[in-house]
Amino acid sequence: MAYKNFKLAIYCPAGFLKNVELETLEKDLDFFKRHLDISKVYLETHRGADTIPRENMLKIKEFFERENIKTSGGITATVIFENEELDYYRIFNTFCYTNQKHLDKLKEIVQYTASLFDEIILDDFFFTACTCPSCIKAKGNLSWSEFRLNLMTEVSREYVIKAAKSVKPDVKLIIKYPNWIESYQETGYNPQTQVEIFDYTYTGTETRDPAYTQQHLPRYASYSLLRWFENLKPGKNLGGWFDALDCLYNIGSYLEQANLTVFAKAKEITLFDFSRLRNSVFVPALGLQLRHLDEICKYIENPIGIPVYHPFNSYGEDHIYDYLGMVGIPFELTPHFSENSDIVFITADCTNDKGIIKKLKNHLLAGKGIIMTSGFLKSMQGKGIEDLTSVRVTDKKVFTNLFAIKTEVCSFSKYVYGKKEILIPVLEHRTNASWQEIVAISGENNFPILMKDSYGKGTIYTLTVPENYSDIYNYPPEVLTEVRKVFMKNFDFYIEAEGKIAIFAYSNDTFIIESFLPYRCKVNVHLKIKDKKLMDALRNFEFKPSLVSQNENIYEINLEPTSFRVLKLEN
Repeated sequence: MAYKNFKLAIYCPAGFLKNVELETLEKDLDFFKRHLDISKVYLETHRGADTIPRENMLKIKEFFERENIKTSGGITATVIFENEELDYYRIFNTFCYTNQKHLDKLKEIVQYTASLFDEIILDDFFFTACTCPSCIKAKGNLSWSEFRLNLMTEVSREYVIKAAKSVKPDVKLIIKYPNWIESYQETGYNPQTQVEIFDYTYTGTETRDPAYTQQHLPRYASYSLLRWFENLKPGKNLGGWFDALDCLYNIGSYLEQANLTVFAKAKEITLFDFSRLRNSVFVPALGLQLRHLDEICKYIENPIGIPVYHPFNSYGEDHIYDYLGMVGIPFELTPHFSENSDIVFITADCTNDKGIIKKLKNHLLAGKGIIMTSGFLKSMQGKGIEDLTSVRVTDKKVFTNLFAIKTEVCSFSKYVYGKKEILIPVLEHRTNASWQEIVAISGENNFPILMKDSYGKGTIYTLTVPENYSDIYNYPPEVLTEVRKVFMKNFDFYIEAEGKIAIFAYSNDTFIIESFLPYRCKVNVHLKIKDKKLMDALRNFEFKPSLVSQNENIYEINLEPTSFRVLKLEN
């Protein structure tokens, strides 16, 4: 029985397909079908030195179609020419897009694939980091980012779209984007232009292991990046794609990718790849999880969260919103500044927007709120940010594990210790021009963690980001809770918990709490509206408050490692 709320596809790479026998495919597919409801396969025609001959591909295509599985084409834009001697390095053997021989080969591959399939997806190697003499000459006085953004826009139009549609005018072209959004511009990925050129986009939601792999991606990125592409041009993002690489030691980390891809409301899930997953331990576990996720989809509607403005072609504080998303703040990543939202989160990524100060001022003058990071503040010093706050980022750093919360008379109402010392940038401010909400203490001195300013009718907060972003998880729960309360001012709830507990919120008063901790934990859910009740949506079970205060009802929720609960607020 097919999934009701999303479709499932699996990608078959050329290196596997080039020698596979139909008997092997049949045996492998039987294994997949015992656990998964596969509705589509992407059959790769080319990768590196491998191009699947037409006769072989037609047999494979016909095999899957006999099994009532839709077939689409796939291309990985890497190439190895026989006996080609190069005196420069191409990472992953990606094409050189100023080399006419390479361009002609790309066009040939695209046209060949279009002759076989009605839909084609480009795997996330459609980029360039080439610095060969030809590329250096073509770049001229442009930066590498400017040159590559222009180059790959032109290649997309002339050598992919036009090439494919010259063979089959109705063929649909999909560009799959990798999980490294902060680096797109440096390698020529240009969603701003390519979303208008390609028929559809696809999102890489692979996060794998956040500590021991190359990319150090917080797990929340599996959710946030898909939301960015959904907001790029609603309706054009087909789905999310993840793999099992580096997940064998912890199958929970593999399943978390599935969770977050579904939580972000992907229309389709693509598994990479057929050859690695066949007869693997991942497939039975994923099959059970997808059935569970399909069931919970009927309880969640449109994702909502605090808008995070991540402009096109920007970087500054890589994935800082994902680290904060891992401590219980629901975000909605978008390439557009959310003028109509009461609160917008601003990071150093926004410094790429030359009009950002004007946007912030207009937002605040309209009586709305801004939360900005210390990284954004530092990047904008001397560029107009001084109009909004007296807080300044210095070049000093300090280690601390003692924090104070809420100014009370000339002191603070609470003092708490963190798990370990963390290194933070030293911010300075002018007394009573800006207000301390949370500070760190070291010796006989204290340093801002959360500052508050007013501008017109609006409020602006400055949040200090540790030098190591993952040390956000090491802020004490009391500090994290105060930060959550500021971000979630317009929500009917917030949580009290340590780090690595995430919230995914939806438009129908439903939210999901997921633990990324390796041990059991308790989470206190604070409801600000006392006449509402908290329900377990799946079990239709009403929680009883563990504590009732004057302004809130507090509910204790138990979470197992890598587990989640679907909760709903009802009147």
